[in-house]
Amino acid sequence: MTDNQYSIDGKANVIVERDLLKAYLEVVPPAGGGNPCNIGIVKQALAEKHVSYGIDEGSIREALEEKNWGYKILVAEGKAPVSGKDAKLIYKFPLPSERIGPKVDDKGNVNYHDLGLIYNVKMGELLVEKIPGDDGTPGINIMGTEILAKKGKDIRLPRGSNTVADENELHLYATVDGHVTIVDNKVIVNPVLNIVRDVDYSTGDIDFVGNVCINGNINSGFKVNSGGDVEVRGFIEGAEVTAAGSILVRGGITGCMKTLIKARDSIHARFVENSRLDAGRDVVIREAIMQSYIKAGESIKVSDRKALIVGGTIQAGREVEAKVIGSQLATQTIVEVGVNPHLRDEYQMLNRAKDEKKKTMDILNHNLQVFQRSGISPENISERKRMELIKMLDNLKSLRQELEQITDRIVTLESEFQKTQAARVRVLEIIYPGVRISIGQAIYIVNDPIKYSEFILDQGEVRLTSLR
Repeated sequence: MTDNQYSIDGKANVIVERDLLKAYLEVVPPAGGGNPCNIGIVKQALAEKHVSYGIDEGSIREALEEKNWGYKILVAEGKAPVSGKDAKLIYKFPLPSERIGPKVDDKGNVNYHDLGLIYNVKMGELLVEKIPGDDGTPGINIMGTEILAKKGKDIRLPRGSNTVADENELHLYATVDGHVTIVDNKVIVNPVLNIVRDVDYSTGDIDFVGNVCINGNINSGFKVNSGGDVEVRGFIEGAEVTAAGSILVRGGITGCMKTLIKARDSIHARFVENSRLDAGRDVVIREAIMQSYIKAGESIKVSDRKALIVGGTIQAGREVEAKVIGSQLATQTIVEVGVNPHLRDEYQMLNRAKDEKKKTMDILNHNLQVFQRSGISPENISERKRMELIKMLDNLKSLRQELEQITDRIVTLESEFQKTQAARVRVLEIIYPGVRISIGQAIYIVNDPIKYSEFILDQGEVRLTSLR
């Protein structure tokens, strides 16, 4: 058989991508005396694959050139849809995470007077602007079918108490003068209670739902309770101050252990003497802590030139830092880190409650055993006795459930107490004899002055490392 006795015409293979946005052409060469593929054959192949949109005639002609036979060439392309933009919120006030904390100027000086705890706004002030999202742009595939675009996500204005939105729900305004903050992802405005002078007999005790700003002192024997933050421009002496937020005292805190300062967040002051402080997060003191009982869920730091801790008990969940701890007089000073003091208190309280409930259960069990030993059938006892028996059984069931919950929580706390690896005590200058350091369950007694040191937990023991 000779070559010219058979012939196969050239063909057009059309390859369509799965997303129907691109089609490629592969021209198959003719064999023997067959005719080459032509544009008519290509158009028929495209029609058979239902390709009707975005066809590029120039690319088809290119694919038909002999040098391009056997190669895949893009000959049709649709338009992909463009997803819509999500709506977004623009906050017109600095967020708490951006503004809270001491401000540092260009020279590195720290301004402990401006901690940004309170950010005041006026009634009618714009708080949040919403930029609406859009529907995007639809696309079209190579078969001429429209592809719907994915719409942008909408977001609601974070409207909280004392705020109002405009009718288009695009702007959020304050309805009162006050302190703006974010609670549970909602913007709220707390009216600020401003005390012009001291908290004394002219004001009585203060109990306020929002933030409290006191321009003078809080005098001995008075109480201030705030549902937000407390700022005291003067001193606190022998008073009780509690806050659901933070407490900032520009002067010092003194008292004969009658002073109790308690904040769910942090406490900042110039100095502390003979007082009790309890902070959910940090205690930051500029000059000194003297003969005081301090608890902090996170850290206790004394940060200024003197930076002294002497006497009393200092308990922090994570870290204690000062320049000087203790004194040349070997003043007893207890420093404990590695266990959140609030959790330690809860642990002790739960163990006491567990013991009491066990005693009550023992009494109930004893009484039930006495009844069972009496051999009296429940059907033959009086109504009053029957009610007493039912009540005893109900109490026993409730006690068992309560004990179970208490035991579970004790186990959780005990596992929490094991996480003490990151805890540390930093002494930037000197620590004196008379100081006892506890990290978790391990104890270190300081017998000689030690300079520039950090105490950490290493394999269950307190280990001393140098800061220099």
